Parts: sequence; structure tokens; C-alpha cells
Amino acid sequence: MTARRPGPLRALPARPRREGVRRLAARRFAAGGRAAVAAAALGTALLGSVALGAGGCSVSSGAVTAPRGRLRRPLPRNAAPARRRTSLPAEAGPGGHPPALPPEGRLAAPGLYEFAGGNSATDAGNPDLAGTTLTFDWSALEPSPGVYDWQPVEQAIAAWEAAGKKVILRVSAGSSLAWGDGAGDGTPAWVYALGVWRVDDDGSLLPAYWDRPFVEAYSTFLAAYAARFDGDRAIAFIEMGIGEGGETLPDTQSDTDRLALWSRYGYSDAGWLAYVETVSSDYREDFRTTAVVPLVDSSFLGGDRRRDYTELVRWYARNGFPMQYDGLTEESTLPGRAWATVTTISEQRDPTSMSGDRLAGDCRAARHALHSRWLLVYRSDLVDPANAGEVARCAAMLRQAA
Repeated sequence: MTARRPGPLRALPARPRREGVRRLAARRFAAGGRAAVAAAALGTALLGSVALGAGGCSVSSGAVTAPRGRLRRPLPRNAAPARRRTSLPAEAGPGGHPPALPPEGRLAAPGLYEFAGGNSATDAGNPDLAGTTLTFDWSALEPSPGVYDWQPVEQAIAAWEAAGKKVILRVSAGSSLAWGDGAGDGTPAWVYALGVWRVDDDGSLLPAYWDRPFVEAYSTFLAAYAARFDGDRAIAFIEMGIGEGGETLPDTQSDTDRLALWSRYGYSDAGWLAYVETVSSDYREDFRTTAVVPLVDSSFLGGDRRRDYTELVRWYARNGFPMQYDGLTEESTLPGRAWATVTTISEQRDPTSMSGDRLAGDCRAARHALHSRWLLVYRSDLVDPANAGEVARCAAMLRQAA
């Protein structure tokens, strides 16, 4: 096996702006995101956008501090409200049809994968494991604009590759105490310095994802990320990084009024749906060989959340995305009809020490109820001596399904 060369810090040349989805994203988010924030912060009904200065703006689970800058001229009072959009507008392609997304990449190596192992290779020699999940923050990989440090990712991959195993790779822009990242921030500080709002929800440090500088910076990062890792045969698939912890929900905290908090920054279900579809399309455009998988959560915070969740799942299914279900318990069933039409990956909601499940029950639900051939299990369950037999039987079941 050829030794993997560590990736040093390096700056990429300026990347030409893409047409299609990314130009539409910039246009849409420039037109919308900060208008609702300004209105909430200043107590007005103005429709417009805030021109921020160099510093970002931060609010901690409460009062909103108005950013430096000025409000642009609002629309006339009698202007018709914008029509509700559930997705980004599509530019017409040949024959007047919206442009199709590229085909889904290769989804490799079904089996049992270690989850929440802290990117360690301690268990790489476990014969029951097909591999592990590796999770990184964007802020650690692009400390300065256009300067990328891939070495931690390369080293973590190499350790499992040397044992003949695969990895599932995730990069997140939103960190959380609940995800074990301490009070770290997944979004680089230099992105906030562009004027992106920063939301602190009891330890979850999260960006206003729809702010135009964030959308553009993250889109550029994804292109560099794919240029480095797309087609790497040590990678089973890429978990998309969309919301908190990578999931399709902006904020996974449950002990705050998330809708009230996020509405101050311009959140709407329609805008979030547009953002999720935009980032998902970027992943598909950039990763042409390796499969990209959304971590589909309840996803929305507002009154339209059920309808928009259904629409999002159907959009993923129509476009051929595999989908990952992160709420696996031994009682799980398919969460909707569209899930029956796609390839599914299952991840335990909690370790069995918290859920009260048996590992065998979780494995059966993943395989027979959700029809998954990839199962992500907490490391604490995998290394518990009491589970040794169940781990071996679960791994054998998944291998037979493959």
C-alpha cells in the first residue's frame, strides 16, 4: 500500500465563480437573509438588508444587538409581499427544463461503523468493523481564507486505511456542547469577521447559515474539500455538513425556544429549505465520484415544518440522494414513504446505556425496518464486553446483506 502523504497548509488559487446553483444562492440570500433580522432587532417592519461592517454580530440566547452599518432603503409600504418559495428558483436548461444534478457518486463498503470514537484509530483492528466515522470542524481545516490544513484528516484516514478499513467523513460548520465539541465553533472566525451573525444557544455556537458571506465562503470551502478527497478509495461516503453537527437542522438544542431565537436572525422554514437544497446541490456538484449523504433530521423550526420536511425528503429522493437516519432505536420504522425509495444509512440515536435498548434490537431495526446496510454504532457499545456477541452477529448480518 502506498503511504499517504500528509497535506500541509496550502493556499489554492482563486476559484472562478460557478454559474447555476451558486449564483442563484448568492442572489437569493443577498436579497433576503438580514431583512428579518433588522426588523426584529429594531422593531420595524422594514424590508431590506443590513450592510455590515468588518465585525460579525453575536447574540447569546436572548437580546439582539444591532450590527454596525446602515439600513438600505426599504420597499414601499404598499409593496406586495414576496411569494413563499420552498426551493431555490431553477434556471432553465436545454428545452426549458431545470438543470439536472450530477449523478450520485459511489457509496462503498456496507457494514458496521464506529461512531463517536473521537477520530481515534484505537479500534481499527476490530475485525467486526467495516470502518469508522471521522468528524472535523471547518474552522480547523481552513484557519484563514483559502488556506487549508488537510493533515489531521489525512492522518486519521491513513490509520484506518492501514488496517484495511474505510472511513465515513464529515465536516461541520456548527459545533455544540451536545455533540461533544465543548464550546468550540465550527465556523472559522474570519467568516464571522465578514459580517455573519453568530448564534450562541447554550453552548451551541452556530452561524446564520443563510448570510451571503457564509454561503459564498462555505461553497468555496466545499470545492476545495472535494478537490482533495473526492474519489479517495479509503472513504465509504461523505456525510454532508449542513446544520448543527452536520444534520439538516439549524439547531438541535431542545431546551430553548429555537424558533423565537432564530427568527431574530431571519430564519424561516422556506429560507432554511432553500439553504439545505443549495448546500446539498453544492456537495453533489463537487463530489462526482464519492457519494454524499444528508443527515436528515426533523429539519425545521416553524409552523410549516411537517410540510417542508416532507418536501425536503421527496426532493432528496427525486434527485437520487442516499439518506442517513440519525434517530435509530429498536422501535424505529421508516419515517416516511420517500425513505423506502432510497438507500438508507442508520445511526444510533443514543448509546444503549442511555436508550435502554439492546444492541441486537438496534441492529435488527436498522436492517429489517429501515433496510440499511450501513450502521453507525456508538463506540461505547462496541467496546462493552457484554456486547461482544451482539457486535459480531450484527456485523455478520450487515455483511450478508451486502
